[in-house]
Amino acid sequence: MSEPRTSRLTSLERLGLRVVAAPGEESLDAEVHVLDDVERAGVRRAERRALVGSLVVGALSALLAGWAEVRALPLLGPLPDLAGRSETIAFWAAYGPVLALVTGVEIASLFGISLAAVRGQGRAAGTPLQGAVGFPTALALTRAALELPNPMEPDLGVDPRREASRAQLLLASLAYKGRVAASTFLVKVLLRRAIGRAATRFLLAFAAVPVNAVWNVVTTWLVLREGRVRVMGPSAALEMYRVAASECPEPSVDGRAACFKAVGACVVRSRDLHPNHVVMLRLLRARLGEVPPGRQIDSPERFLSVIAGLPEAERRLAVRCLTIASVIDGRLGVRERALLLQARRAAGLDGDLAAARKLLADFMSGRNIPPADVLALA
Repeated sequence: MSEPRTSRLTSLERLGLRVVAAPGEESLDAEVHVLDDVERAGVRRAERRALVGSLVVGALSALLAGWAEVRALPLLGPLPDLAGRSETIAFWAAYGPVLALVTGVEIASLFGISLAAVRGQGRAAGTPLQGAVGFPTALALTRAALELPNPMEPDLGVDPRREASRAQLLLASLAYKGRVAASTFLVKVLLRRAIGRAATRFLLAFAAVPVNAVWNVVTTWLVLREGRVRVMGPSAALEMYRVAASECPEPSVDGRAACFKAVGACVVRSRDLHPNHVVMLRLLRARLGEVPPGRQIDSPERFLSVIAGLPEAERRLAVRCLTIASVIDGRLGVRERALLLQARRAAGLDGDLAAARKLLADFMSGRNIPPADVLALA
């Protein structure tokens, strides 16, 4: 890793990279998106360890927090719900530091589990994680494990938040961060209703144990799924674009611009510049050259307006690029599907997205992606 690149990273990212890109024997594979039986078994083994570890960590941390709460409950007096200000302060003075310590250790443990898991995924799949070649994938995996947002890439000319308001982004963040607290509160309410006030004083303290354990597993599973996407995405994007462009290897200036606009429009509609979208944009640069001067590539409306005027082969290439960009981040959301339907109509194609869903399934399975499935996109 070169210093100019790592100097822009946060201390948390640098720490994570030390784990993900730690020196070790690497078995590199040119077709990382195609997993054989041995590689698939290795990926699953890394994922199972992480899921079990996150379950245990979640249960133990909630048990310790519950034990601390039970020990501190007498400070609230015989009627905790009617405790005064002084009793409440005494309770939190005893319970708060323990809760903060347990939560801190839990978060650190989960980060460690996730970092080790994505490293295991990458090594099992045969993707490079060391040196200048492996740096982009290692950094993408580190951010996935630490649940960090994807950074902006100003040099690519795409603003993923072009159509998103600050209020929407804030609400999405708050909803995500509050999932465990909301679930625990709901479980406590249900327990109180089902068992009654007198019997729940002790049980309520441990209500977070199953909730915390389940949420840790769910969160870790999402991290692992994203890890797979980031491990397999770069080589899959390269192979899918190679097949997609086989019928139109040298598009015109307008055709080249449409390919860039397809990826840019997808980024704007998904409201996230996924690392695999970055790979696609840089791949297009390598294959087609720089974005034609004066062409804005992050406007879905402009992309849709230019498709109809392209020759048939270039229309198909643009729709294929859009479809690949729509699935290369591992999901085909409502906004992406709507954009795909609009693009297909503008290109004179039907509204059937079965080929896009099949391509997504091919990609996520880690099995070979048939060229016919890519050509069937348009």
